[in-house]
Amino acid sequence: MIKSELMTLWNVESWAVEPHGVYFVSRRLSTNHLENVGQAFQNLNISCSGYTEDKILSLTFWPQLYAKLDELDRVAQKIIQKEMPLDESVVLKLTDIMLDTSGCYGAFALGYDVGESTAGQLYVLVSFDENFTAQQDVIYETF
Repeated sequence: MIKSELMTLWNVESWAVEPHGVYFVSRRLSTNHLENVGQAFQNLNISCSGYTEDKILSLTFWPQLYAKLDELDRVAQKIIQKEMPLDESVVLKLTDIMLDTSGCYGAFALGYDVGESTAGQLYVLVSFDENFTAQQDVIYETF
């Protein structure tokens, strides 16, 4: 895939190539019923740690990931709710897609900002393999 195709597919707002990876922000149309157009788009941070730009562009799963993202989001949210039941007032919102050459996230992980915890900002991640099958455990990270 060429860079312009990837950027168009994911509606990329910003793109950064850094020594430790490639990072971009996608503006995607929210599937939630929102009250005004300003809320219709949400930013999605895509972090590709350890990857070069050429390696990112050589990954063949981008179109399929884009097409399945809403379904994968629902699967991940069910796993999170099962693993750590949240207060009903907490709305999980997909904020990140993470890839890491170490494989620590499987093929990739979907990340959710759960809010402030005693250890810092809490994110929960659900990993998926190359066949888009979710791992049944949740990864907790604080920043």
